[in-house]
Amino acid sequence: MTLNADLGEGEPPARTRALLRLVDLANIACGGHAGDAVTMARTIRAALAEHVAVGAHPGLAGGDFGRTRSAISADEFQLLMLQQVGGFAAICRTEGAKLHHVKLHGALYHAVEQSPGLALVYAATMRSWFPKVAIIAFAAGRVIGEARRHGVPVLAEVFADRGYRADGSLIPRGKPGGVIANLREVAARVPALRGDTICVHADSPNAVRIARAVRSVLDVL
Repeated sequence: MTLNADLGEGEPPARTRALLRLVDLANIACGGHAGDAVTMARTIRAALAEHVAVGAHPGLAGGDFGRTRSAISADEFQLLMLQQVGGFAAICRTEGAKLHHVKLHGALYHAVEQSPGLALVYAATMRSWFPKVAIIAFAAGRVIGEARRHGVPVLAEVFADRGYRADGSLIPRGKPGGVIANLREVAARVPALRGDTICVHADSPNAVRIARAVRSVLDVL
């Protein structure tokens, strides 16, 4: 199992660099909920220096960091993908990097799981415009199946620092158990998580310590 982190979201540069020494995959904000051309290029260069694969992390714009769901049509979603992922891919080419994957952010990540139409557009857009680029999506979710039906490579994602309900969905942030900060608890959960890649969120002040705890477990599994 690989370790991934959402980066370029306004976290301190020292935290970005520290996380890149621990993770395998970097999901870099590309101008929706966070990020701009300067932060994208800087984070890509930092990832290349640590031999970390880079991916686009598109999200909804807005003052709530793209975490509150708002209505988005299939056409609007496809345009968002082409603008944000396409722009990120152009910067990758300039920096000599390869676009490895796409992982949606926040409300958008969950919206495509809840909408068959958006999940279909997601997979079809990836196949048509970003061939051979992988999707990182919620383990056992709708997008996983849609991506496979379209021949799009996909990585099932689990979360080290988020709580799960009994039905496998995430406990919302702000609810008791939604975010897990205790390092021992995080590390103890890792062996039981089933997926291809495990996420640590860089916007947590404790992110580096959490990533280090997860990395120590992954390295012996």
